[in-house]
Amino acid sequence: MISLHNINLYIILDIPLLENLGKNSVDVMEQLFYGGAKIFQLRHKGVFEKELYDEAMPLSATAKKLGAIFIVNDSLSVALAANADGVHLGEDDLPIAAARKIAPKNFIIGASVSSVKSAMNAAQNGADYIGYGAIFQTNTKVDAANGKIDELQKIMQAVKIPVFAIGGINKDNIFNLIEIGCNRVCIASGILTQNNVKYAANEILKYLKDNREE
Repeated sequence: MISLHNINLYIILDIPLLENLGKNSVDVMEQLFYGGAKIFQLRHKGVFEKELYDEAMPLSATAKKLGAIFIVNDSLSVALAANADGVHLGEDDLPIAAARKIAPKNFIIGASVSSVKSAMNAAQNGADYIGYGAIFQTNTKVDAANGKIDELQKIMQAVKIPVFAIGGINKDNIFNLIEIGCNRVCIASGILTQNNVKYAANEILKYLKDNREE
């Protein structure tokens, strides 16, 4: 499996957004993979697990075929049932330590955090990576807390696991993150809304890799 430490671009496959755009999630995953994205998260807030499972299954199979990492948002049970590579948990979801007890070896657990303290707790409890935001204004997650770039810097310094900035990131504001040394981002609408998502992903990835600290 690809190491999370080598990943700069993390794609959020937000189902309501894709449906509004008239785009198929599997087709989009394939296009983005060939644009350089290697990790994808299925996110569909507020649906029953049966629907989430039905959406996860073809994405999981496609990720396996491509050699990509596939993560399910919020639901550990759906992630396990769909043979996903991991789950992403919010601060109000199942505690990371509890999820780690259930999850198989090498199963990825990501965590949304809101502060340096919660980031350190997540890392100590077994999170493999952290998502922090919303760094910029976002329309894909209405309940997103406001993140701060200086807090992001502190989190990156406080933990050794990969830290991804999330929320409203696009090709126009990404340099605000690159300037402070953040070269890992989670993006949904900033790429999914583009006509050519493969090109959009490749462009973002080029910015990130060109400025990556070795």
